[in-house]
Amino acid sequence: MLGTGTTWHRLSPGAKGYNWHSLDVWLDSIAAHQPRAVMYTFFRTPCWAATEAREACASHTSNLPGSASAPTDLTANGSPSFNAFVEALTKHCSPAGHCVKDYIKYFELWNEPNSPRYWSGSAEQLYQMVKPAAAIVRANVPGAVISTPAPFKAENPSWMDEWLAQENSKGRISDIYGFHAYLAPASSWDADEYSPEKRFVALVMFMVAKKNKAGWNTVPWMNTETNFLGGGPFEPTDCPLKQGATNAICDAYIARWFVLQFAYGAQHIDWYWFSSIGPQDAAYDQVMRWLVGSHFTGPCTNKGAVYECPLVQANDRNALIVWNTDSVCSGDTCRTSSYTVGSQFRSVKELSGKSSTIPSNHVVQIGAKPILIGMD
Repeated sequence: MLGTGTTWHRLSPGAKGYNWHSLDVWLDSIAAHQPRAVMYTFFRTPCWAATEAREACASHTSNLPGSASAPTDLTANGSPSFNAFVEALTKHCSPAGHCVKDYIKYFELWNEPNSPRYWSGSAEQLYQMVKPAAAIVRANVPGAVISTPAPFKAENPSWMDEWLAQENSKGRISDIYGFHAYLAPASSWDADEYSPEKRFVALVMFMVAKKNKAGWNTVPWMNTETNFLGGGPFEPTDCPLKQGATNAICDAYIARWFVLQFAYGAQHIDWYWFSSIGPQDAAYDQVMRWLVGSHFTGPCTNKGAVYECPLVQANDRNALIVWNTDSVCSGDTCRTSSYTVGSQFRSVKELSGKSSTIPSNHVVQIGAKPILIGMD
C-alpha cells in the first residue's frame, strides 16, 4: 500500500479527524479483486504531530510530504497520537462495508528507516513507537502478520542489526523479517555489474545472514520492495531501455531474480510498482505459473555459468529451473547452448509459454532466460 495515498500523514492531515477517501477507494478495489494479499506500510509522521519544526515540515516536496521525525508525544511507552491513528485505521471500514481488518492482513512497521529521509530518529525510538501499535493491530485484525521495518543495504547497513537487538532485548513484535533489495541502485544500470546472481549475493544473502546471526533462523523473510532500478524511472515501464537494457534481458533478469530468492526461502517478493512492469508482465506471469503450489528443495546451485534450481511441482513431481549466465542477449533474443538433462525429465517450458518434448538424446538448449524442465 506504500504510494497509494494511505499513509499516516495522508490520512491524518490535521490533529482532529481523518480523511479516509483514498483508503476507501483502495479497500473497495481490493474487495473486488479477491484473492489478494495486501500489506500496509507505516510511513511518515504528519507535520502537526512531528518533532520537526512545522515550517520545515511544510516545505517538503510534494512527492515526500510529512516528516521523517518522531512524534512529539513519543515516550518509552509509545506515542498516543500514533496509537490513535493505528486504532482508527485498523477499525476503519469504507462506506461500502469493506474493512481493513478483513482485507489487509500484513503490516510493515516502517518504510526504509535506515535513511534519514524516511526516519530521522533512532532504532530505539522507532521500537518504542511501534511496539504498542503492533499490539493494537493484533487486537483489531484477526490473523494479522507483522513485518519488521524494511531497510535497504546501501545506506547505514548496520541499521537492521540495531533493530534486531531491540526486538531481542525488549520483546519480539515481528512475525516476518522484511527488507528492500533492487536489481540495480538508483537510476544506474549495468547488465554485468548488476546481474541477478551478483545482487542476490550482495544484497539478499547479506540481509538474510543478519537475520540468522541474530538468532532468527526460523523467522520467514520477504523482499517487500524490488524493481530493476532502485530510484526509477518507473515510467513508461520498469525495464531501463534508455540505460541500455533490452526486453529480452529484462525478461531473463526478473525471472532469475525471483527464482533465486524463492529458492533461498523467500515467503514474498513484492514488485514496486507492478502497474509499470510493462512487457515483463508475461515473463512474471509465466514464472508464477511455474511456482504456485511448488516448493524448492534447496537453494539454486551453479557450475560455472549454469544455474540449477531443483523444485517439486504442485503435482508432486520433481523439476528443474535452469539458465546460463554466459548467454548473450541481442534485441529480443538470447543465444543458447546445449545442456544435458536427466533421463527422468520429459518436457521443457520457456518464459514465452512455449512447451516442447525433450528429445531422445536428452539435450536441450539453455540461455539467459530460465527454462522449466519437468517430468510431465
